[in-house]
Amino acid sequence: MSSRRGRRNRIKHFLIETTKSLFEAGIGKSKYEAFQESYKRNETRQSPVIYTFSTENRYEKVVANFADFLKQEYGLEYEREFRKLSTEELYTCVDRYFEKQQEKNRSESTLKLHISALNKVLSAIDPNIKEYFDADSRARWRDGVPRGDNDRYNNPDKIVENLHKINETSEAIAQLQRLTGARIGDVKKIEIDDKNKKVNIKDSKGGRSRSVYFDRFPDQFEKVKEYKEILDRALEEKKFSDIREDEYYNDLRKACRKAGEPYRASHAFRFEWAQEKHKEISQWSKEEQETYYRRILEERGKSEKDINKAINDVKERDLIDVAIISEELGHSRIDISLHYLKIKRK
Repeated sequence: MSSRRGRRNRIKHFLIETTKSLFEAGIGKSKYEAFQESYKRNETRQSPVIYTFSTENRYEKVVANFADFLKQEYGLEYEREFRKLSTEELYTCVDRYFEKQQEKNRSESTLKLHISALNKVLSAIDPNIKEYFDADSRARWRDGVPRGDNDRYNNPDKIVENLHKINETSEAIAQLQRLTGARIGDVKKIEIDDKNKKVNIKDSKGGRSRSVYFDRFPDQFEKVKEYKEILDRALEEKKFSDIREDEYYNDLRKACRKAGEPYRASHAFRFEWAQEKHKEISQWSKEEQETYYRRILEERGKSEKDINKAINDVKERDLIDVAIISEELGHSRIDISLHYLKIKRK
């Protein structure tokens, strides 16, 4: 086997080596001092490294198990495939992983170990994943506590109503996520194509561009334009990163508290968009779905041969509606979108 596709290029090797590097970074250092520094900085007791050989050894076994799961469940085997996953795709994989662990009747202590190991190692690779390891997710993964309606906010209308009272720009960002399924980092990239009634988002996760089509949803398209204007005015005065960190996240937390909902970050709006759009598309005829899917693939520059193969593949599994959502979300694999939508495999 060539070095390009050898053991060193596999996800398991990558995750184990990451675990080893975290241990090497922690050797001889004080965990107590690290916790003190963490508490001074953000009132949490956390450390990004591993301090003992026994912990490193246990974490290696967990990440190896996770790598095996990725291969069996999603066909992901190589590091380059792993790195193409967006943060929420990775979260979706983790979420499914713990479903499988619970099916195996893992003890609570074992599940806690797996949560800690994946949080530590995956956060070293993608720091954004830490946001997904919140108390709500940990409780659900640890002992099966439900998280509400499929990772969405139970009453998003109430939350954005509260945002409207708090901050016009924050409301606009939330509504743009709800209307387009945009990742938070992509909201500022939204481009309006008025002629073709669609929204384009260039260079999303992994450099992949995506489009969301509104020719069958004209009222939603008008709302996108309205909220985009509000955001554009705000961007004339402040950078999006400052708006996001200084205003949006804080305002969203306040809006959630007023609505009596646990804070689930901004990705909950992306789940909402995907699931609501899927409800709409699943009501279309198979011919309408195929035409819509073909259009997406054509505009992505796919060859006729590749388009026909893709259509035949999803038709065999009766998943054209899911394939459409997967493309508009910018997901790299349809099987990840199935779990994202809470749909069982076909």
